[in-house]
Amino acid sequence: MSKKSNDYCNKSVWGFTLTPKFGVTWRSKGGFTLIELLVVISIIGFIITAAMVIFSQVRMSSRDAVRVANIATVRRALAMYLNDSLTGYPASSGECLTGASGVGAELKAAKVIIEAPADPLKPTDVPNPNVANDPDGFCYYYFSDNKDTYQVSYFLESNSKSGSAGAHTVTQ
Repeated sequence: MSKKSNDYCNKSVWGFTLTPKFGVTWRSKGGFTLIELLVVISIIGFIITAAMVIFSQVRMSSRDAVRVANIATVRRALAMYLNDSLTGYPASSGECLTGASGVGAELKAAKVIIEAPADPLKPTDVPNPNVANDPDGFCYYYFSDNKDTYQVSYFLESNSKSGSAGAHTVTQ
């Protein structure tokens, strides 16, 4: 090739580099365009949003599973209490089961339960007395007026394998 044709092949014309073997190619500038960056950022944002939604649903259903397991523990403790007691189930006009007072303390004193279970969302000993109908006052609400039967009410946050969302009551 002559020197003149070599010079022609290495020239840039309007951002294109002319090459003898492959024809015309776009000259690389070594970066990303604004559109490419916006597309990647929006995809990452969408993935993070979807992960957060899924994670919050998993957390709610795991708290519901803990609630159902706690109710099973309370029912076993009440059955052992009835077996050891000659008078029946602990009497209560309605209260949240806590280890501080009432039925929770009575079950603990009878050594049928180590500690009254607390709701995983709000594990405090300051419950809402209307918890059976109040989703913001999670606790296990115990009621027994005649010592022959009892009711324990609890609230589930989501529809899951543990049950449907809302208030639930177990009786004996």
